[in-house]
Amino acid sequence: MEKCINTAEIYETITAIIDDHVLVCDREGRIAFSNRAIQESLGYTDSELAASAFLDLIADIHRNKAKTMLETVSSNPSDWEELLFLGRDDMVRLHLKFFEKGNLIYLLGNEKSAEYERIKKKIDTEITNAVKIHRRSLPASLPQSERISFASLYIPAEELGGDLFDVFKVDNGLLDDYFEQYVCFVADVSGHGLDSAMLAIFVKDTIRSYFRLKHIPGQLLSPKEIMLFFIEQYRKEGYPEEYLVCLIIAVFDLKTKELTYCNAGLHICPLLVTQEERMIELGKAGFPITTALNADLFEYEDTTYPLLPTLTLFFMSDGLPEQRAGNEFYGERLKKLFPEIHRLNPAGMIQRIEEDFNDFLGCEKVRDDITLVVAKLLPTVNK
Repeated sequence: MEKCINTAEIYETITAIIDDHVLVCDREGRIAFSNRAIQESLGYTDSELAASAFLDLIADIHRNKAKTMLETVSSNPSDWEELLFLGRDDMVRLHLKFFEKGNLIYLLGNEKSAEYERIKKKIDTEITNAVKIHRRSLPASLPQSERISFASLYIPAEELGGDLFDVFKVDNGLLDDYFEQYVCFVADVSGHGLDSAMLAIFVKDTIRSYFRLKHIPGQLLSPKEIMLFFIEQYRKEGYPEEYLVCLIIAVFDLKTKELTYCNAGLHICPLLVTQEERMIELGKAGFPITTALNADLFEYEDTTYPLLPTLTLFFMSDGLPEQRAGNEFYGERLKKLFPEIHRLNPAGMIQRIEEDFNDFLGCEKVRDDITLVVAKLLPTVNK
């Protein structure tokens, strides 16, 4: 004989064992149903709540708000509404969503869910603001002159990136006529979340502060000295040991016709393509910057290379060459592409690389932040 299933008993059992608060009112606000969770939170019995009107349970400060919610309720659940209830022993603050169905008004709440959504909304807002701050930290434009031209490609793996770069002309004040120097740096901070993005911004601010606090117009400009200044500030801040900062700083001196650079841990070294389409890797990378190592291990040197009449340099973090599509890395394809495109202007080169990279990528997801800065010396550099 088939057993009769009492679905009403099942529903009653479910509402009795869940932690969610459930309150049901008619259109006049008279309570028609309350479950065990809300009875226990308010300190009333089922029969006491059944004899009450919903608004009579609400503290004066929130009564008009609750009344409005009853009058404007729709079939779509509202956002979380915080209401102060008059519990048997004390005020009770609950978060509820209102919706209407079958001429009844349902009030559902779960304090853990409400707190989770509140925190998530707060974090989402903070991340949105952090994305804006990080994007504003990237240069809006790069220097362009008759002697040198720069362009860049930046693609974060997530909303927030751990890469940062900058290129700027050094302000030598009254001595500007005797100097034409450009600083270019690329920083790659471990990870690519909120913490990494904020640390990347610290890199930029610290390097900029070197020029406000330490640089004297006419003094020898050394990437190594900038690097050591950054490391000193980084260690003072006491960043956790698990963070790594890879940083390359380069100075283009168009008066002395020299490129000087210092590399702290960026294992994808800059690539230089000459007019004869020779490709040269500028090596000598020291340790990445971290508080996990003793300060005496941070030994870096400046390396100087002559600026030839026409020369193209590619500075990049590891995200671009180490991007995979299937079993193939983009790095080898990129090295073949450089000699083919180095006669273009930097903006044209970036466009070609981006097109080729998107073709390579297909449906693959970008796995790491991508930063590429192209610097091109123009023939007038030797005039």
